[in-house]
Amino acid sequence: MAKLRHLAIATDDPDRTAQFYIDTFEFTKVRSAEGIWGHGHILSDGTINLAILKFITDEAAGIERGVGYRGLHHIGFEVDDVDAVATRVELAGCRAREDIDAALGIPHDGPIKGEFKYEGPDGVVFDLSQPGVWQVA
Repeated sequence: MAKLRHLAIATDDPDRTAQFYIDTFEFTKVRSAEGIWGHGHILSDGTINLAILKFITDEAAGIERGVGYRGLHHIGFEVDDVDAVATRVELAGCRAREDIDAALGIPHDGPIKGEFKYEGPDGVVFDLSQPGVWQVA
């Protein structure tokens, strides 16, 4: 069974946005994040992970959105078998967003299967991860 475990928001000011969620909704800061894609903060309410991100390349943000996009960027599902669910997702007509994965530096041949991006039927981007990738505690 899939579990919603991750939401990502694209913003111009990850520090200010993260502080809003910390102050207003009592989220806890899990860690800061930085990479070739940009920087941000990972927050948690104890169940769901909330990533507040500033992308610095159009490719990492998704070329159709670009670095200027602000708002809900993608959602993430934890699944027991990433390969099996990926097959079902593709059979349902969703397309793999390997372009975004590559721009984010997410290896498909690594020991951990996580954050593989897909585009759903309405253009909503989501990712698939094995259990524990978005562990919040």
